[in-house]
Amino acid sequence: MTSKAKLQPVNLIISDQDLLRAEALKRLRQRMTEEGVDLDLDSQVFDAESMDIAGFTSATGTLPFMSPLRLVVVQNIDKLKASDERVQAVVEYCLNPNPTTVLTLTAQRVAKTTKLYKAVAKSGLVIDRKAPAKKDLPGHVVLMFAQAGIQASQMDSTTLINLVGDDLASLNSAIEQLAAFKDVAGRRKAGDDTLISISQLEITNMIGDTSEVKAWELTDALANRDGLKTLDILNRLTRSEGDSINFLVVFLAATKIRELLTARALIDRGDGTSSALIEQLQNHSTKGKGRSLQPWLADRILRQARQFSAEQLRESLRELAEVEYTMKTSPPQLGRLALVRCLLELSAT
Repeated sequence: MTSKAKLQPVNLIISDQDLLRAEALKRLRQRMTEEGVDLDLDSQVFDAESMDIAGFTSATGTLPFMSPLRLVVVQNIDKLKASDERVQAVVEYCLNPNPTTVLTLTAQRVAKTTKLYKAVAKSGLVIDRKAPAKKDLPGHVVLMFAQAGIQASQMDSTTLINLVGDDLASLNSAIEQLAAFKDVAGRRKAGDDTLISISQLEITNMIGDTSEVKAWELTDALANRDGLKTLDILNRLTRSEGDSINFLVVFLAATKIRELLTARALIDRGDGTSSALIEQLQNHSTKGKGRSLQPWLADRILRQARQFSAEQLRESLRELAEVEYTMKTSPPQLGRLALVRCLLELSAT
């Protein structure tokens, strides 16, 4: 068995793909954990554009608290000009690094002729992760599907590439959503490593439609327990409005669930009529201004509420609160995946 390469005091991770940079950094963090580093106590992350020299110097010069090493990450170092004093400070540090600190820089690109590149190459390691060539991308996406537990063909991966594009982070996000749908639909069992097949129709239905939709259509699909349609609408809203739509979706989903809870309570006490629901929603509205609700719409809400138990709806509210916290405190991809899983769990029949 070959021994693992020694951790370097300085690393530079280069890739024009966000996903490849993130994966390389994740592997480094895992390796440091294996070496006994408590990253909760002995790590610090900077964004180059907001970093100050004093903070960088303090972080790299601090001794580990409870670990043999300390990790310091400076992201997007290439966003700074070579003449920036912060870059010069990083270069000087790289030429004489602290042996108990693992400094890791990330960048989309850094020319080999720069002082920064040369300083890292002299004292540590340059990790240059290149995206697959266009002709190799479908095969690479097949492997990404497999890592997510899905068996896909070259044609399946080509379909996804045609819908999403060649950005690996976007492809990975789409695959995670597809995998989440497969898991929640009950097609995989715990401990089962068998890959789950997927069809081009499923990929197209869940990822592909870009026609204009409204946010209320998502909550309606959610209340109808149509997970496939819920995800489809979420994806289309994101493409048209951007990631900020996710917070609106959480708010609208929570509002819809509270509406369903009101209807469910009426049903459970034997008063599940449209007139009773209209009265309740008017009484619960703010500032005494009742919601204008037509009887046919009240009937639809009552039909939807009958598909859930009160406990299911209350648990969904708790989960949405956790999703909102994750979205505020975690990378966008993790927040997005938490939202997708929550919506699918609520809509699963």
